[in-house]
Amino acid sequence: MSLWRVAVIALLVTGVGLADEQGQEEAEEAKLRALEEDIQALRQHLQQRDSERKTLADELQEQELEVAAINGKITTLDADIVRLNDELIELGQRRQGLESQSRAQQAMIARELEAAFRLGRAEPLKLLLNQEEPDHLNRTLKYYRYFIEARRARIEGYRTLMAELETVVDSIASNQLELANSRDELEAQQSALATSNEKRRQVLAALDQELDSEQARLAELNRQREELEAVLARLQEAIQELTAPTSEPFPSLRGKLPWPAEGKVLKAYGSMRAQNLPWTGWLIAADEGASVNAVHPGRVVFSDYLRGHGLVLIIDHGNDYLSLYAHNQVLLKEPGDWVRSGERIALVGKSGGLEDSALYFEIRHNGRPQDPRTWLVRR
Repeated sequence: MSLWRVAVIALLVTGVGLADEQGQEEAEEAKLRALEEDIQALRQHLQQRDSERKTLADELQEQELEVAAINGKITTLDADIVRLNDELIELGQRRQGLESQSRAQQAMIARELEAAFRLGRAEPLKLLLNQEEPDHLNRTLKYYRYFIEARRARIEGYRTLMAELETVVDSIASNQLELANSRDELEAQQSALATSNEKRRQVLAALDQELDSEQARLAELNRQREELEAVLARLQEAIQELTAPTSEPFPSLRGKLPWPAEGKVLKAYGSMRAQNLPWTGWLIAADEGASVNAVHPGRVVFSDYLRGHGLVLIIDHGNDYLSLYAHNQVLLKEPGDWVRSGERIALVGKSGGLEDSALYFEIRHNGRPQDPRTWLVRR
């Protein structure tokens, strides 16, 4: 066979091979385009669902913040009512004491007035006629004037004090009634908001069921965890530039810290929350409105709402240690506030979408979660 025929055949075979490879590549590209279109359609579908879910989550957050604001007002009003009651009790005791004194004073003043009435205007004259020495007379008249002025001042002072006490008691009673009415109104608003919150939770639950449940929940929990981790990372950077709290070093109190709330541990550190997503703290069952207490002195570095965690408060304890308290009903401290060990910093709630009230608690060192069991005193 001539060389040129061999070359032609080789070119034809090569061309066929190139054509087959090209056709195969085009087919693969078509498949890839179809797959990309399918992925894009799925992504758009999920984004639409996420958008709807985000809108409802935003509404849930807004309502939970409103509930928190109302609960904060109720907490303040409760404290005011207690204070006013204490003041009323104290004033009542003071008034009883004054009334007891008044009876004694009235008897004494009555005797003085009776004696003065009998003496009449002759009382100074009688003193004058009964005295023989001028110096002694002068001193006696001065004492007499002091006695008269003291008598007048005692009577006027007593009247003024009793009038003031009556005014204060009436004012406090009026304020107490006003505060009680305000509290009733706020509780009614809270009940309405709680009902609305429950409806929103039902809608969120329905959307969760429509999504591929396990994967959707895992994705949502991961998003929530990523947001929390981002906040904690930023805080960890920021606290390096802050003055460290001056108190007993946090590491020296391992196993001695008080619990942040009274209750049973529902979810322990390390137990699985979802697929490959462990709990990095404790979820403690506690009554709604119960006290949340700082486990160690420090400074509040975060006090705000985080999706999935609700109302969150974070305290810097120095030595790169942080404690975190989530799902609160009310936050009682602001960023920058210094707190003592055992001081009430929040109230237990179920913000962040919990069905039942609980406190989520974490301890972090250099941003890494620690097992609370090794830090809190054993029960």
